[in-house]
Amino acid sequence: MAKYAASDEGILAIKTMSAAIVSAGEKITELTSALQTVVDDNPNTLGPHVKSLESVIQAIDKEIKDATEPINGISDALEDIADVYQDIVDDNKLDGVGK
Repeated sequence: MAKYAASDEGILAIKTMSAAIVSAGEKITELTSALQTVVDDNPNTLGPHVKSLESVIQAIDKEIKDATEPINGISDALEDIADVYQDIVDDNKLDGVGK
């Protein structure tokens, strides 16, 4: 039987990265919304660049919406990899390897 250098720590690292990727997308959405609130609350104090700010916010919103499916796909792929490694680790524990 082939040996794999899989461990609970490695599996946790992959799952953590999977969650972090999704969280990063959500954080960008949150920060963009906060920026929009600042623009909305201060339309007369941001000077002539309000339209530019709104344009940037719209571009970020569009890009993050377009990226949501790929982000989730990457996260799902990492979860699948972690599950495969988890099965290997669990099988090795049942076989008495890695006790």
